[in-house]
Amino acid sequence: MKRIALFCAAMAALTGSVAMAADNYSAGGWSTLHQDSGNRRYVDVDIVPADYRIWQALAGATVLTAPTTSPDGRQIYVTTGMTKGHSNLHAFSIDGQLLWQSDPWQSADEGVDPCAFLSSPIVDEAGDLFVSDCNQLFAFSPDGAVKWKIALPAIQPGDWMAAGTHSVNAFTTAVFTREGHLLGVTNFGDVVVVDRTTGAVVNQGYRLPGVLPPYAKTVSMPDSVFANHFMDPDFREWAWQLIFGGSMRSANTPAVSQSGRVYVVGSSVEKGFGSLYALDLSSSDTGVLVEELFVTDIGLGSGSSPALSPEEDRVYVSDEEGWLYSIDAVSGAIVWRVKTSATAGAAAVGGDGVIYALQAYAPALVAVDPQGTILWESDFSRLAHQQLPVSLFLGDPVATGNGNPTVTRDAVLVPVVYGYQIPMTNITVPVRSVVAAVDLKTGEAMVDVVSLPGDSSGITAVLRDGTLMSSIGDATTSAVSPLKPFIDLLLPKNLTVMPAVGGIQVAIPDKH
Repeated sequence: MKRIALFCAAMAALTGSVAMAADNYSAGGWSTLHQDSGNRRYVDVDIVPADYRIWQALAGATVLTAPTTSPDGRQIYVTTGMTKGHSNLHAFSIDGQLLWQSDPWQSADEGVDPCAFLSSPIVDEAGDLFVSDCNQLFAFSPDGAVKWKIALPAIQPGDWMAAGTHSVNAFTTAVFTREGHLLGVTNFGDVVVVDRTTGAVVNQGYRLPGVLPPYAKTVSMPDSVFANHFMDPDFREWAWQLIFGGSMRSANTPAVSQSGRVYVVGSSVEKGFGSLYALDLSSSDTGVLVEELFVTDIGLGSGSSPALSPEEDRVYVSDEEGWLYSIDAVSGAIVWRVKTSATAGAAAVGGDGVIYALQAYAPALVAVDPQGTILWESDFSRLAHQQLPVSLFLGDPVATGNGNPTVTRDAVLVPVVYGYQIPMTNITVPVRSVVAAVDLKTGEAMVDVVSLPGDSSGITAVLRDGTLMSSIGDATTSAVSPLKPFIDLLLPKNLTVMPAVGGIQVAIPDKH
């Protein structure tokens, strides 16, 4: 019956009789954090060795989410997390000209505040863009004019006070529903549906029922991470907890199927677990009604944005213990789960259905087929030794995945740092940073596509002409920066630890 239903939906889509969630997004190539409404990060383009024209901007500011694009692909939008008096939403031409910025952040109600830096602006088919900060949701025209802004739900008793007196209950990244509304899930689990024309909230109140997870301590926050004004210091702890899924019910971007169903990972009603929530939206006399189709428990760690299979009959999520799950998109049954070293981040899904996940340590990537069989773990040994010599004190060079993978027709692209592992630790000293291409069939790292000025710590957005847009989050470089003078003495001659620089890099293939 499920196959019949999928066939009917596909035929309806071909005849144009059913609205599709994807119809609401910008056609410019990268309209939301994970490229499409299914969070797959698959781009139907070949990436081959090429010469690139490269520009960089926003040095000194941490950028962790993917830049997004206007419908014509000629403008890109980037968020930062800077202190009062600075702008946190920036528009550039594809060639690097600053076009406009949001008003500087001044107070809780004035300007876009630092929470925006973990929320990609999403862009609709008309070119309007929508972004959340700590306590507000904004709609901007393509020229930067504010169309509307509304308050997000206030925190409730028992919610974590994330940044002192400034209320924080932000969306990670919003999505468009099939009907064209804007939908977001806040850090503390409030689901909000908004008319994107007027800014009116149209749904009945609904909060994910999970208990607040414990404060994330698996990886302690270094005092130096995102420091030195790379982001507002009052929001560093909130950002760290969101990245590792601690103290919040939800810390990821929902996925929306073409049928309109919404999938979001959050905490479970049972302590020590996370859950995948499948939500259906329906119209009622009092507005949009949000109802649970199913809730499936998984391991703890709600930092994983769900990714849908190409047929949208499976949902893929991972937890902080490295389990990768395939969950039936209709029943919520766990079809399989496989143990990897995957981080609790979003997997990418290729056009053939193969799932690619970033791993916490080397090997950088793992590939799993739709039946749950591990196909390969990536091998960067050849490229690592091409980049760096063996160190007398630190041993062989290593390559560590430094951002979520993106899949193209001919490769998996992943940001990596080449460096050395400090003995008896899991700390990799970053010496060089690149976006590398990995063979889809074997997992062998084929070529370093472009160099980066710092570590990405984010997502590589790929446009249809092969342009690469990279966030420079510098989580690794900023974290190890206090050790740099000492580690530099241990590195082979003329090598040093990479400095933290921040910003974005855009690499445009030279067609000549």
